[in-house]
Formats: sequence, C-alpha cells, structure tokens
Amino acid sequence: MTDRVCRWLRAVDASGLERAFDEAFETVDMHFHEPPRFEALLALVEPARQASMEPNAPSADFTTLLTRLQLRLGAPLPPSLIGFWELRARSLQWRTLFDTLMSPEIFAPSAYLDGHGYGPEYRLSVARVDNSIRPVHESLDYGYVEWFDDAAEAVRATAATWRNFRVGDSVMLDPTVARSLIQIASDHGEWVELVSDWCDETGESPIFRAGDDYEGYADLLGTSLPQWLGLEVDATMARLVVPDRATDVASGASLLGSA
Repeated sequence: MTDRVCRWLRAVDASGLERAFDEAFETVDMHFHEPPRFEALLALVEPARQASMEPNAPSADFTTLLTRLQLRLGAPLPPSLIGFWELRARSLQWRTLFDTLMSPEIFAPSAYLDGHGYGPEYRLSVARVDNSIRPVHESLDYGYVEWFDDAAEAVRATAATWRNFRVGDSVMLDPTVARSLIQIASDHGEWVELVSDWCDETGESPIFRAGDDYEGYADLLGTSLPQWLGLEVDATMARLVVPDRATDVASGASLLGSA
C-alpha cells in the first residue's frame, strides 16, 4: 500500500501535475484545516517507504499498550491493525502521509483506555477522543435490536453469514456484536468500525462504515485493514479527479471506466 501511494505521487511529479494537484486539494472536503501542498507530501514519500520496510520493532511503551488493549478486548487484535498502529507510532512521516490522504480521523490506540469511565465489560467499544466520548456499541443498542429482527434475512450479517457479503454491500450487523466493535476512525457523522469477534483464520476482522444517516445499515469496507486503507486512498484520488465518484469508490467501486 505504501509503495502504491509513493508511485502515485511520483507519477504526479513526473507528469508536471503538482500545481493541478494542489488546486484539486483546495476543493476537497477533508479533515485538514489547510490543504496539503504537493511538494511537502512528495518529501514524505521516501522516509515513509523506508519506515514501512523496516523490521517490526515496537517500542516497550507500544508493547505495554498493546498488552493492555488485548487484555481489555479479551482476545488478540487483528495483526494488520497492530501493524498499522505500530507504524503510525514509529514513523511521523508515514503517519503524516497517510493521515493526509485519508478523509476519516484515525483514533490513537490509547483512546480506548484513557479516561472514558466505562467498565471492562465494554471491551474496546468506547473511545475518548479529545473531549468527546465515542461509545460505538450504542449504535447497535436500544431500538436497533428490533430493526435487525425485522430486517430481511438477506441483509443480516452474523458470525455465520458475514463472509457471504462483498465489499460495498450494505448490511445489518448482528446486535450481539455491539461490545466487540472497535471504532478506529470517524468522519463527519460517519465512523469506521471493526467487528473483532468476527475474525478469520488469519486473525483479521471485517471493517464496516456506518453513520447517523445510514438508518442502521453498515457498508462492508474490507476483510482487513489494508483493504480499507486502499479504498480510502482510492477515494482521495477520486475526489481529486472525479469528485462525484468518491463516495462510491470509498465503498469499493472501481474508478476504471468512471468517465
């Protein structure tokens, strides 16, 4: 994924499109206060790539934090999520590059442990981000249970059926997984959540996008974090080239043939 982003930015540079890139970024609706400049992003490319190729050598502080997170979750975390968090912590250049190219705001792993006041039975379904508490488990509580029970069997995602869905499908998540949710990012009334109880044989778990206007549904974004990262970068490319396609691309649609 890192190599792919690096190739993309170098291609922009080689084609002399850096000014067009900067102008396009000024029009997109993303989380930053000031649009990034292409020259600054290009300077991050090689350090980010080198960091992604280094052997995984987490710091003692990260290892301690990871142990606390997995104890609270009561299960191992997906390997790709661990690698993502570790690389963001280890390389400022990698973190800056990918945070710039992704619309959602990424939560720090410490957010699930720091001062939200919820007991261990809530696992990692609650995060404290700045002064805001994000209890993502509540999205599957209360009236949602009745919505799920009334939904057609074909849209119900459960431990037995979620693998039958494809990226981009809108589904209703089994409410019994409420406290196994981990909200890993947030974006303008939407959130990205991982269902930790639904892990496959490699330890990876599916990732969904839900939100205030989704009427209880969630869009499957990928079966692992790298797949989701790829869609986010593709969506940023779409915002710069064909803005009306960005939402579709973020849910798995291809840019090929979009013209």
